[in-house]
Amino acid sequence: MLPKMWRGALGVLLGVTLGSCAPALTDPVVVPDVRASLPALPTERLRVLVMGDQGTGSEVQRRVAAAMREVCAREGCDLGVALGDNFYPAGPKDVSSPLFRERFADVYGPLGFPFLVVPGNHDESWLVGGDGADARGADVQVAYSRVNGQWVMPARTYRAPVGTLAEFFGVDTAPLAAYLPGLRPAERPGGAWDQAQRAWLSGAVRGSGARWRLVLGHHPLFSNGKHGNAGAYDRFPFEFQKGGAVRDLYGSVCGAADLILSGHVHALEVFAPQPECPGTWTAVSGAAGEVGGGPSGSRAAAFAAFGQPGFLRLDLTPAELVVTAYTVAADDTVTAREAARLKVTAQQGKLRG
Repeated sequence: MLPKMWRGALGVLLGVTLGSCAPALTDPVVVPDVRASLPALPTERLRVLVMGDQGTGSEVQRRVAAAMREVCAREGCDLGVALGDNFYPAGPKDVSSPLFRERFADVYGPLGFPFLVVPGNHDESWLVGGDGADARGADVQVAYSRVNGQWVMPARTYRAPVGTLAEFFGVDTAPLAAYLPGLRPAERPGGAWDQAQRAWLSGAVRGSGARWRLVLGHHPLFSNGKHGNAGAYDRFPFEFQKGGAVRDLYGSVCGAADLILSGHVHALEVFAPQPECPGTWTAVSGAAGEVGGGPSGSRAAAFAAFGQPGFLRLDLTPAELVVTAYTVAADDTVTAREAARLKVTAQQGKLRG
């Protein structure tokens, strides 16, 4: 059953949009191969803070940010990742919006390192906060990257290499699982832009020479949270809402990417390679500002924390990638638990366990 606000918004649109839910037939689209410009970063040991769904402006966001500062001061952080829903209930409409300062610069500026950013469904809101139907919200966040060097989002789809140690691949999943038909027909599931982004991701990841290849997107491939798995999100009635295109996007790099990182579910989850995506770990870090809901699925997880704010931290070396989960208690005590350890053999064959 759709939430009341979605039933109302969808009802308004049914008469004019159901016929337009199919992707538009347009000329082929090419997603440019955009490379992010990063300052010099360590290439023998890279420490990456991973947050998602943080942009609430709430006490939870501030408490988690304080925990991040504590952890990074003690253990070190070189780079950050923001996995979308950078703003609630909807993203800024122009780069001069005070939301950029209130929800990002003031909160994470003191950390002193850049963040690789991807957009989420709330960032691309149209009629209802979080509907994911207006990609102009992502365009504004791309423009902000030219204003604040700590916010790294040179395009909605981009790559960010760190020497030969790691390469990150950012994608925009919001149009592929929007709750309402997207305003840009070519970007609806199955459309020319969807196909172009998938082709770019597959080629870029498979052609990368980096030791570790990490994909960044807002919507998860697998989750035991309330949204569920890509292709069956939220038990929505229309195919374009269920995330089948998200599943296909990530599926294009299963076995080639080492780790797919996402948010959307307000929890921390880590999954070893699954039968549907062999050879690739997946993780959810969506509890840096929003927290709520318990598990509703039963997929075996290497780690899970529901109902607790927190974030992930990656420690990458040429030999291994360690995922650590940090949760923040009501008294602001920070608990760290190793969630996964990916190793490389002497022959550089990836061992995922």
